[in-house]
Amino acid sequence: MPFLPIQSFTRKRLSDVVSDQIKQLISDGALMPGDRLPAERDLATQLGVSRPSLREALIRLEADGYIETSGRGGFTVVDVTAPIISKPLAELLLQNPRTSADILELRQGLESISTVYAAERATAADRQKITEAFEALKAGSQSQDRVNLAELDAAFHLAIADSTHNIALAHVMHGIHTLIREGMRQYHRLIDYDDAMEKQLMSQHQAIYDAVMARDAQKARKAAERHLAYVREMYKEDAARPSPSVVS
Repeated sequence: MPFLPIQSFTRKRLSDVVSDQIKQLISDGALMPGDRLPAERDLATQLGVSRPSLREALIRLEADGYIETSGRGGFTVVDVTAPIISKPLAELLLQNPRTSADILELRQGLESISTVYAAERATAADRQKITEAFEALKAGSQSQDRVNLAELDAAFHLAIADSTHNIALAHVMHGIHTLIREGMRQYHRLIDYDDAMEKQLMSQHQAIYDAVMARDAQKARKAAERHLAYVREMYKEDAARPSPSVVS
């Protein structure tokens, strides 16, 4: 983690300088939503400040909504864009079937851009995270128990978004994660875990992964667009089916 030692000659309070550095790392995308900060002792050493000064900075960052305490102790970075799409709003949108098409249009635009930038900009560490997410999705797709498939699917796409090094794009993708994840749950329910369709979806994810790993930006964009176009067709076909309640 690129924490820099605090210069002792600064005229600002040490806690303010520490707070500003962590906020800058979040703004730059060096710290992403869900990332854990180092243990307090280690972080104080890296920054070259006392633990009381560090603790004061962490308390302020938590109060301002940049970090939060985690279940295992310590702090994690908060998704600062989450309030854009609140859970109640997400549930209201998803109760209207017509909004599924809107969500997919949004996904298609964002993920097409994400795959391009990820192909061009992903570091070795980013590529490792994308690979881990893809392998987890692949294993989940081949498993008899596919209950977590939507979460694994979303995690793969978010790993790509995080690799764009476009802080606005990455945070917006995380901000609409509830919509994306629920949308994925819906389309996995639509296919009812049909093996042939699941294989088709996995093939599309493979094409996205291969293009990003090959750093072929245009091929990655086309693969993402084909994937989302396929999912949108699935929704259209499902919407065109007569409701069981009106079938004679």
